[in-house]
Amino acid sequence: MGINMPQTTTTKVLHGAPLRIWSALTEAEHRRAWAPMVLLDDAAQVGDTECTFVMNGWFEHVRSPAHVDQLDKPVVLAWSCGLRHVFTFHESYHLDGDDGATTLSHICSVRGPLSLPFAAVMLRRMRVLMSEADERLAAYLRWRTGRSGPGPERRQASRRYRGAAR
Repeated sequence: MGINMPQTTTTKVLHGAPLRIWSALTEAEHRRAWAPMVLLDDAAQVGDTECTFVMNGWFEHVRSPAHVDQLDKPVVLAWSCGLRHVFTFHESYHLDGDDGATTLSHICSVRGPLSLPFAAVMLRRMRVLMSEADERLAAYLRWRTGRSGPGPERRQASRRYRGAAR
């Protein structure tokens, strides 16, 4: 990563092995079920793909060419999009754990000369959106394994993911 590149990071402990979480991050049907900020058309191989920004508060979804930069199963998924050397958005997921629990480090950064004037405002909002996406991922993983106990959170998750990939 370059010098002084603005970035924000969230960290969350998730129930399950890194490989199980990896499939939720990289397989399209799983990604659609928990709805991350950006849906990659193909997160399962390094190279060019496309993405759709689906951030709450935006009036319309935005499509963009993207590139999966790093794919180290089940440790790192990193991708980027934008105009190289002008403004690029980078997102990565780092998994560290064992069969019982996995720590997810979710990192977003902006790079390029146009990123600097907008970085503080963008990253502050992005951190909120990242936290929301991380919570949806955690709820989806709990739903898939039935780990949630009875209560409002379990009922809400099961309705949200009814018919989703298993």
